[in-house]
Amino acid sequence: MSEVSMGGFQNKDDTLHLTADEDYYEWWYLDARFDNGYACVATFHWVNAFIRPHIPTVQLFIYTPEGKRYVGMAAVDKKDCSSGPDQCDVKMGKNFLRQDGETYTYSMHAQKIGAELTYHRRIPGWKQSGTGLLYDEGGKKQGWVIAAPRSDVEGTLYIDGVAVPVKGRGYHDKNWGDSNMYDCFRGWYWGRLYDPKFTLIYYWLYPVDKKAPVISRLLLAYENKPILITNDYDLKVEKEEPCSKFGKNLPVKIVVKSKENSRVKFHCELVTTEVKERDQLPKISEWDQYHWRFLGDHKIKATIDGKSVESEGKAIHEHLTFRPFP
Repeated sequence: MSEVSMGGFQNKDDTLHLTADEDYYEWWYLDARFDNGYACVATFHWVNAFIRPHIPTVQLFIYTPEGKRYVGMAAVDKKDCSSGPDQCDVKMGKNFLRQDGETYTYSMHAQKIGAELTYHRRIPGWKQSGTGLLYDEGGKKQGWVIAAPRSDVEGTLYIDGVAVPVKGRGYHDKNWGDSNMYDCFRGWYWGRLYDPKFTLIYYWLYPVDKKAPVISRLLLAYENKPILITNDYDLKVEKEEPCSKFGKNLPVKIVVKSKENSRVKFHCELVTTEVKERDQLPKISEWDQYHWRFLGDHKIKATIDGKSVESEGKAIHEHLTFRPFP
């Protein structure tokens, strides 16, 4: 299997992209699913795009195997925030995220919960567009790089003073922009799927202009080696159910598969097992905006160098709507 390009990712792509624009935002995102059934998501918002005014915040979610959900969020004084210029080295109050070679370590504590985790990167950083920009139209820019598409993760979660040792797999990316996301996108589907053999990351973004094509990209890796990067694939929401809170249709089953002319053939079915977040975002626009986060199971079949390979595993995936959708 021939090598694929990861887009020229450099460690400095995972640092600040400051602008003076009023609507500038930036965040570092990390998630993980663990062998003991726990999962967590952490976001270091240098300035939070989803509240106004945009201020620094940290946000942590912990999900237990019994189905419990714990959330911690805290505002941070701007003077207590710093970021290094050459690689990921961010500090927000007592919370931090630091890179050391192929390792990322973070500590975040808020509202009686915490996470202290180390990520050992197994797949190189991915600069999906080659420029770092998802969107660059009409003077508006939206950036996204995936600094650690897959990592082995270990450390400790804290819930009301109780320490929970964890070990599993995780993901880390970086988003920024000089304008509101709702001025560029109507919404998106995004997911990352891990199993013992495969890593699959996809996104499917709908521009504000309904006549514009979907912005999509997919990474498929086998045994931690990227084997396919493409925007020419199919994504179909095969089954939907209404959100119990808002009545909006949510993806229950998503099929992601290669097209006939793909040099790597694959077929993946992603089934939502739990809806962990059902959020109406703070009112920063004339219309309502929503965010959902899901835990899921997946099964994948692929043909690699003429050999058929099957596997199954766990996923975290999301659906956001910034404007009336689809």
